[in-house]
Amino acid sequence: MRNRNEAPAAILANVEVFDYLKEKVGERKTRTEAYYDLLDKSLAGFVSPFLRRQDYDLSPCQCHVTVSDLASEWHWHRATVRSFLDTLEALGQLERTRLAKSVVITMPLRTGTPAMPDSGQEEADFATRIQETLYDWIIGRATSFDVGKSCGQIIHQTLTEIAGRDSRIYPDNPSGTTSAQTVRSEERLRGIVLECIAHAALRRVLRKSRFDDGSPLVQFFRLDLGGELAAFIEASKELAELVIEGKPDGTEFGTDEETKRLESLRKPFLSLLAKAQEES
Repeated sequence: MRNRNEAPAAILANVEVFDYLKEKVGERKTRTEAYYDLLDKSLAGFVSPFLRRQDYDLSPCQCHVTVSDLASEWHWHRATVRSFLDTLEALGQLERTRLAKSVVITMPLRTGTPAMPDSGQEEADFATRIQETLYDWIIGRATSFDVGKSCGQIIHQTLTEIAGRDSRIYPDNPSGTTSAQTVRSEERLRGIVLECIAHAALRRVLRKSRFDDGSPLVQFFRLDLGGELAAFIEASKELAELVIEGKPDGTEFGTDEETKRLESLRKPFLSLLAKAQEES
């Protein structure tokens, strides 16, 4: 069986592992060197010469060795090799498949292409940055020009980061492929920005109503609706439609008198919305 080609890999190890691998005087080969040797052998799919006639197919990040071979190569006693392997296995740094006169060692390595980033989390983080930038415009601390410029800078910075990351993840991709990915990313980011701006505009306009009197709506809830929350929920839906669409759908308020009553509650409704927004 031939050795496998080496592949780039990231080692999964914690502080406890490296504490154990500290060099001790008196050993011909240090524990760190022995550990690295196991990594090299596993990445290469190493098989001891004595075992190459055996029919055993290795999976990635495995090597097929004997304790005697390792002891000879590391200049350790065989009992020391066994103890070393026992400890690494207990620390989760290797797994062993014990055969009659040999052992297959599997190292926990991440090989090949790096893990893809979480695009959903990236978009959420990007949206948060845009929303934080727009907040100064919502409360009147920044102009539309200044905020627009800042949002454009955030888009440019994010696209630069994405392009750099993609070039590392797909080093062999043609430039045309990378460019297409960048275009798709730019379209999505600009869509997120437009969504955030639309929401910010609504919040800015709504904020003007925060000092209006909302008590008529409270009285309507107590007197007209008898304090029934379910009825108030339906009335609030009608009021929301009145605010957004310019008219209620008429499900509960069909008469002219009821419609006028609903329209009289428009500003108190906006007042409650604005106050809820300020408190959120």
